[in-house]
Amino acid sequence: MYAQILLGVWMLINAVLNLFQVKIFLKKSAISILSKEELASYQRGFVLPYTLLGILFIVMGIIESKDLLSTPVFIVVYVILASIPFAMLFRNNKKHSGYYFW
Repeated sequence: MYAQILLGVWMLINAVLNLFQVKIFLKKSAISILSKEELASYQRGFVLPYTLLGILFIVMGIIESKDLLSTPVFIVVYVILASIPFAMLFRNNKKHSGYYFW
């Protein structure tokens, strides 16, 4: 439970860092390949998925601690809800680099 909540907080911090275009956690290859405008667009593309993942991790950690759902239902809901932000992250990478993985 605590790991999920801390991971959610980390995702929210990462979203804020990308919102303010801090380049601390970007790969050097991404910084060197993309122009300044493309890099800004690339980082803006990370804000919504990281925010959604952070909220999802925190909410699912709380749901897990309250034991509201059975384990199979919890896992299925988790995978379905997490697939949307991950698809957005992959789409952002594909849009700016031409590859799904950088």
